[in-house]
Amino acid sequence: MPFYPGPGLGGHCIPVDPYYLSWKAREFDFAARFIELAGEINTAMPYHVVDSISSSLNGQKKSLNGSRLLILGVAYKKDVDDLRESPALKIMQLLQQRGAQIDYNDPLLPANAQNAPLQF
Repeated sequence: MPFYPGPGLGGHCIPVDPYYLSWKAREFDFAARFIELAGEINTAMPYHVVDSISSSLNGQKKSLNGSRLLILGVAYKKDVDDLRESPALKIMQLLQQRGAQIDYNDPLLPANAQNAPLQF
């Protein structure tokens, strides 16, 4: 199965469940460093994405502050309508904190999510 890195992990289990395994391993004096390192990297990905967006805009002599950005697809993975732990929510929050104006579109979101602003 091909692996395509993305802007972070989302969903109801993968971003959370490995930490349980790591916690349980510590009960037996076993360090699950790989799980913890992967968690750190995955948690940092939205920040990396925002830095990349900012750098790309700077390369065009544009500022992130005041830019209008459209986020396409906010569910946690392709072809799902699930926002749980979606990295897009953190990315949009960080972009707004840096002064960007954010709009989004995801045709798979439930109708009520499309009509109401997302909380990020």
